[in-house]
Amino acid sequence: MKPFTILEEDFIQLPEIIKRLRYCLRNKVGFSLIRVGDAENQVMAQGSIYTKEEINNIWWANDEKWTGVILPNYKARDRLIASVKEADIVGVLHQSEEYEWKNLSEEIFTYYKIKPRVLCYAFINVYMVNHPELIALMKKHRTLLIGKVAPEFAVILKGRFNINVAGSITISNYYEIPHVLQQAGQIDYEMALISAGSNAVILATTLAQQGKVAVDFGSAMKPELWQFP
Repeated sequence: MKPFTILEEDFIQLPEIIKRLRYCLRNKVGFSLIRVGDAENQVMAQGSIYTKEEINNIWWANDEKWTGVILPNYKARDRLIASVKEADIVGVLHQSEEYEWKNLSEEIFTYYKIKPRVLCYAFINVYMVNHPELIALMKKHRTLLIGKVAPEFAVILKGRFNINVAGSITISNYYEIPHVLQQAGQIDYEMALISAGSNAVILATTLAQQGKVAVDFGSAMKPELWQFP
């Protein structure tokens, strides 16, 4: 297999992503957009690119607040790799100033023979903030929020855009994934916006398999980004 190479010109842009979201919501087709940053790379690198000693030297390895996973966690690694292979759109970093960004993604994707169907920029989520077409989709289609700040974000959506979300579920770490999925199964929704660190990758593809549209929303759910001017 040829080494996997990330080229910025291969990235699709936000208008095309919105178009795909709209199509899948209209036709009730499962869809997942996930994002791979330095933390996701480091979770996936366990036992292959990274040795046990290198894992232990990661500054956030024992802090679940960084990405919702404490390392080492090989089950999380395997589920993350499977989810990246499954996702409809994969966000990656094109910057190479830090090894954990573009370079590590390329090594991991090559090692595990990951061939994303479509690539976009890993921070595409930030471009979604206040985007009128995304707001229109949230108004038209029942939206579930998953993340630490999901309840606060629901208040922002109601106050600023008069959007009543279908529900909000909080999550702090990898081990809460089964409970989150159980809760989601009890809510009537069409689209999920997920801000759960590396766990968002696993949740997004799982919900897409259930026929939902799921977006790894990351920091775009921070309430302060959506405040009134």
